[in-house]
Amino acid sequence: MISPRQFPAPRLNVAALFVLLCIAVPFAWAQDNEDNAINVSPAANSRYTYSSFRYHILPANTAAGKTAMAAGRLGTAVPNLQTQAAIATVPSPGFYPSDLDYFGGPVVTNLLSHPLYINASSCGGVASCWGNPERFLTDLGFSTFIHVTDQYTKTSGRYVLGQHVFASMRMFTNTVGQSELLGAVHDAAAALGTPGGYGNEFHIFLPKGVDTCFDQTSICYSPDNPASFFFCAYHGSVTFSDIGHVLFSVEPFQNVTGCQAGAPNPNGMLADSTNSVLSHELIETITDPDGNAWIANNSLIASGAEIGDLCERGIPGKPFFDDPILLLNGRKYQLQLEYSNRFHACSPR
Repeated sequence: MISPRQFPAPRLNVAALFVLLCIAVPFAWAQDNEDNAINVSPAANSRYTYSSFRYHILPANTAAGKTAMAAGRLGTAVPNLQTQAAIATVPSPGFYPSDLDYFGGPVVTNLLSHPLYINASSCGGVASCWGNPERFLTDLGFSTFIHVTDQYTKTSGRYVLGQHVFASMRMFTNTVGQSELLGAVHDAAAALGTPGGYGNEFHIFLPKGVDTCFDQTSICYSPDNPASFFFCAYHGSVTFSDIGHVLFSVEPFQNVTGCQAGAPNPNGMLADSTNSVLSHELIETITDPDGNAWIANNSLIASGAEIGDLCERGIPGKPFFDDPILLLNGRKYQLQLEYSNRFHACSPR
């Protein structure tokens, strides 16, 4: 695994952070107008610790990413993962040699997604940086595609757009660390007053040119440094000493070689690359928020993979990240499929 150690509970330095909170209303997507923004002072949140940090990466289509995937180095260690479940019988023509196995952890049955935009003005605003992730989250929430997760959660969940947050982060290099990102998540959650638990997720969007690494490692999103370019994104969870358990995902700039979606891109390569990775991380959060729920464990090639990873590993004869076009809430999106135990295949439903 990438880093099975549990991080100590460090005191986060958030003095360089301030978060601007904007209330997002239905169909008022990704507005950059901050006239009614709330200035959140970091002073109130300058003393706290975190623990139980867990994560699961989406490997990049790079030499480093393929090495991580082949070695099953996708996230933090999962208890009892060595226990093998019976391999499901896959009917002809078959698609993938592993269903997901359940390891007893919680799943997410209802969720508000809160986009957290870091330094959006540095690349011209949300549309220029990432496309329209809020419209996508809305359409995904009203689609049948999101309900591929129902077989794992045992309910028809509601996964909808919450509120967005703009954060300005002062950076001295082009690399932001894990603790800094968790500091932004903490301040955004505190600003929104969201309760801890499994009903909210913060999706951190980083602008073009910004790398991120796990603290004290060379496991990074780093298009400018191929040797450490292991992942495109990741989702995770963390427990803060003052506000409790929080779910989050990290989506760096996806329109780069190694992460971007292939043609034809009905919404443009920038938006489709962002959206496909966002759906991957959101759906994996639903089925495995803490890294101990639904995980593939039936074969060496799939060991440690989650619902999205099984379908990112590629259809035989197709390139990595070669995603189909799906219709969500009446709009076309180019997205990866998700794994269905029901069909023993990657599926749009």
